[in-house]
Amino acid sequence: MTPWGAEGEVDGQALFGRAILQIVPDLDSPASDCVELAASLADVGAKALVAGPPGRLTSELQARGGVFVALGGPTANPWRAYSNRRRLARLVLREGVDLIHVRAGADARAALQAAREAQAPLVADFTFAQEASILEADSIIFYSADEMEKTVARHPALAAKAFRGFHGVDLRRYSPDAIEWSRIRRFRDALGLKAHVRLAIAIGLPAERRQNFLVAAAQLKAKGFFANDAQEARFVWLRREGESASASFDAELARLGLEDVVLQVDWPDHAAACLAAALVIAPDDRSALCIEAAALGAPLAVLHAAGETSEVEAVLAPPRVEPAARTGWLIPPGPPASLIRAIEEAFRLGASARENLACHARAHARAFSVERMNAITLAIYARHFGAGD
Repeated sequence: MTPWGAEGEVDGQALFGRAILQIVPDLDSPASDCVELAASLADVGAKALVAGPPGRLTSELQARGGVFVALGGPTANPWRAYSNRRRLARLVLREGVDLIHVRAGADARAALQAAREAQAPLVADFTFAQEASILEADSIIFYSADEMEKTVARHPALAAKAFRGFHGVDLRRYSPDAIEWSRIRRFRDALGLKAHVRLAIAIGLPAERRQNFLVAAAQLKAKGFFANDAQEARFVWLRREGESASASFDAELARLGLEDVVLQVDWPDHAAACLAAALVIAPDDRSALCIEAAALGAPLAVLHAAGETSEVEAVLAPPRVEPAARTGWLIPPGPPASLIRAIEEAFRLGASARENLACHARAHARAFSVERMNAITLAIYARHFGAGD
């Protein structure tokens, strides 16, 4: 049983012919949930409207059956905000919108006002920034179990309209069979490393986690980890999108004596990096990235953010599961001892043990597919039309 329960089959008849409007803050973000959902809505015969500023996903949205409507994004300018709200209200009435879904970051107050004027149900993605407006929605989707638990504890009446959601991953793209080995070779060539060198690769970590990563490397070097005749190993810091090469990073490598064992690189092909890694190290707030790594069967160490105690759903690790069923390691905040143990254990995995872990990881990742994300969201929509109860 997953955290979302059994959704069953969505009753497409409940949504057939309905006009469903998603309001988005932009169409440029890496996440394409609204596009995937629009395609699923079109498949069941609903009219899939998406309103927001145009962006790089606009063409894909329309190619997959969505209808794009230009609408100003969130703004601090009161006149523009008022104008956007009036335009949204007119759009809802003109298109005969049956249900509005306001995505995280879009103007929840405007969506609530338009929904009430049109007497249409409102579904809202939960964010603390607009909590007051979102709590008035008819259904609220939480993307964090911790947020949902705490919010419902503060407002018990929300229990009947609070639902768990997640950001789905296209498992067809993130499959070992879909990745050409030439992509992995190019990644290794960019690092100047041969195929036998084993890698611990940090992907998506914010700059503030860098010191922890480097201290782990330094302590392992002191233990002779990189001088082991049985293996050659390197650490790789894969820079985040928009993050430039850092002179301070190089200075810290020099201070710790790590220039020969730690590399930093900008490489957009995360799938190739995951398949090249003996261990992928990722933060818990990049859930899609973690699921992509799991779908590829990569051993995964997920770093908890400081002060966070919620369960990380992207990875299965003891004591949640037996060691033989693990898909990776969950690393608590603090000193790097847990990360060091995870790296040592991952590098000791033999071929059979690694394949066993990969099988468990790929099976676990299927619970986070785009198709399942869409089924959950459509089931939430359908409840407002007398189905899915």
